[in-house]
Amino acid sequence: MKPQNGDTLRRLLLLVVVSVACALTVVDFRSPSADSLRIGDVAERTVKAPFTFSFADTAAYEQERELAMNAAPPVYVERTDILAERHDRVRTAFGAGRDRLAAFGNQKLGAELSLVLVQAFLEPLGVNLPEEEVLALARGGFRPEAEEVVHTLLDRAMRDERVVLAREQLPRDGAPIVVIRLLSGGVREEHVVTDLDQILVPETARQRVSLALVEASGPSGPDIDAAAAVARALVATNLSFDPLQTEERRQAAANKIELGLVTVKRGQILLTAGQVVDSQNLVSYEALQEHQGERHLAIQLGSVSLFLALLLTVLYQFGNLTQRSVSTMRDHALSLREIGAAGALLWLVAAMARIVVMASEGVASGVGYEASAQSVWFLVPVSGAVMLVRLLLGLSWSMPFAVAAATLCGLVMELQALPVLFFLMTGVGGAASIDHTRERIAVVRAGLWIGVVNAAAVLLIHFVQLFFSETELSLATTMRPFWSMMFAFAGGLGGAFLVLGLVPVFETAGFVTEFRLMELANLNHPLLRQLMLRAPGSYHHSVIVGTLAEAGAEAIGANALVAKVSAYFHDIGKALKPAYFVENQSGVNRHQDLDPYESASIIVGHVTEGGRMAAEHGLPQPILDNIYMHHGTGLLQFFYAEARAQAANPDSVDPTVFRYPGPKPNTREAGVIMLADKVEAATRTLRIPDEGNIRAMIAHIVNSVVADGQFTECPLTMREVHTLAETFVRVLVAINHQRIEYPQTRELSRAPRSSPPTSGTITLELSTMGGRPQANQVPTPTPAPARSLRELDAGRSGSGGVPDGPEADYESIAHLPSTQVPPTTTGRGH
Repeated sequence: MKPQNGDTLRRLLLLVVVSVACALTVVDFRSPSADSLRIGDVAERTVKAPFTFSFADTAAYEQERELAMNAAPPVYVERTDILAERHDRVRTAFGAGRDRLAAFGNQKLGAELSLVLVQAFLEPLGVNLPEEEVLALARGGFRPEAEEVVHTLLDRAMRDERVVLAREQLPRDGAPIVVIRLLSGGVREEHVVTDLDQILVPETARQRVSLALVEASGPSGPDIDAAAAVARALVATNLSFDPLQTEERRQAAANKIELGLVTVKRGQILLTAGQVVDSQNLVSYEALQEHQGERHLAIQLGSVSLFLALLLTVLYQFGNLTQRSVSTMRDHALSLREIGAAGALLWLVAAMARIVVMASEGVASGVGYEASAQSVWFLVPVSGAVMLVRLLLGLSWSMPFAVAAATLCGLVMELQALPVLFFLMTGVGGAASIDHTRERIAVVRAGLWIGVVNAAAVLLIHFVQLFFSETELSLATTMRPFWSMMFAFAGGLGGAFLVLGLVPVFETAGFVTEFRLMELANLNHPLLRQLMLRAPGSYHHSVIVGTLAEAGAEAIGANALVAKVSAYFHDIGKALKPAYFVENQSGVNRHQDLDPYESASIIVGHVTEGGRMAAEHGLPQPILDNIYMHHGTGLLQFFYAEARAQAANPDSVDPTVFRYPGPKPNTREAGVIMLADKVEAATRTLRIPDEGNIRAMIAHIVNSVVADGQFTECPLTMREVHTLAETFVRVLVAINHQRIEYPQTRELSRAPRSSPPTSGTITLELSTMGGRPQANQVPTPTPAPARSLRELDAGRSGSGGVPDGPEADYESIAHLPSTQVPPTTTGRGH
């Protein structure tokens, strides 16, 4: 049965509602960064990243730039031209001194001439010297030997040494420096100096001049000592710090540092409750605050909703295809109520997963002993939800629901794959463990079994993490696997209690479970007790029909419990007027004073009245449906034939007046109940209920039902119909088996059937006269062999084994002469 257009729109709307509701539960709308923290504060709660985000760590970037700048060595410039300039000064000064002495001639150096001579010498030299040192050189005649001593000592002090003005100008930590040596012609040489002790200050260089003079083996004299003084005075710094080039190099080193992005993954812990906030986690926390305001929640919600809608659509189509192959209840699509129930359970799974994940940190902290938040996740009772789907919707919908539930858990649990696999396994295990469960205690046993399976699955998951995900063998030495197994076991057991708690809720909403059916199958229901007291024949008939229906349903793989319970209640409407039904009559036939139309109305009324009584007592919908469908739209052939016989124009009789209101059977169980009802009623009419007569009678009934088009909407196949027939034969033969003849009643059992019954004999057989029983007439059946199938079809009285009259099936085609069989007005055949 395909849904109509309006029904399709409602299904689409329900799909949207379920998808959005689950997405609202999956998406985390909490603001974990509402608190304002500073370095040194104590975090009051654990903060986890609700989503993956990236941010530029500017503080770390600046710190790295600072480190790069500090790591860049300072630049110093070494000037080699200073030494050459000092040599030029020496040569000019000594030349000027000698020229001045030559100009004085043989004049005695007095005070005035000494002053002129000192000025002439010091002016090109450019340094300050004591007058006595210059006069000592003058007395020596500024001889070349003294000049050479000055050049030599200057070279010793400055050519191979680097002289800096002060030690403070060098790095205090002794870090290497870069020395750029400026040579003639603009040539530059660059060296990295690591031993800063080799760099001299002027005072140390002057001391080396004096030491070199002492160690020298050359000329001596006062003018030589004065030459050393000149050399010491001319010592100058040739190494100086270059701040401009140093800054340029530091900036270049800093510019090489790129502004990198720090990625925080979803679920990553930024702050732990009780943790002292430092600069590093404060930066991540503040970045989360910024991104929290930038999140496009509408886009995220829409994306998740669309993903879930697509997933549920695919799973719904898969479930429909699977249902047509394995369903034992129906072959049509789920109703809106059933889809709504599945959607509610799916949302419940998402809500439970969200609650467990939110509380997992606190639970793990409370448990202690190395319990982790991920271990608590296994507490979600997904198996319970799948078991409920198995009970409410059938096996074909369990697997699609398990896939959807596991996917939702994966979305909530940081998109991890292993939890998805775990919940898929526990869901499938739940569906398998609840098969044919008819006692509520069996649900608890199923929960224990699922708990054991869950624990084993979690242990295997930890092994997978140990060998494929963990960088160290930490799992092998911690309590994490133990706690995961404990929570997984609790989740399986919790699923069982979830089933026990929610089954009554769904039963109240109209769903039928095997637990509810078992409660109705104990025959203590008020309607069955009323039927037993007021219509014992109909009650006994219903019990036998239940036995036949259960056996037949089991033989073809239909729902035997639904068939059995529905058969118990299918004739409860007969309790209102029990005397009008042959199985409850004892010698008086109430139909003899009624016209065929009144009789047909009473007979048909037991269906509508039975449906009304079942609805008033809150019986499940499948039972109501089977009450209405157990006769389908069958024709009351007996009363229809009488109406035609009494009518002046037989063709004016409307056959629809003599038909049951229907509907026709549209489930396998309804088809089984229809056949079982007719077969059981017809079996009572067989005088010799042996296997041959029973088989012929069943074949006749099946042919009549099919010919009347009652199975045009029933999913039963012809193979299943043949299986039902064979099953009914086996059961009816067993019910009507031969018993041992008792000596005390041998005379009664061997008495001819035509003889009058003795006093106290109770019989439900009615004799017929002209097609109708006579009032107050004691039935006197005549023994005769059973009719053949041809005689049954001919519907004639006489020597047959099936008597005419209301004691046979009112719908039996045997009540009509072969020339008056009306054409089938409903159905298209099967």
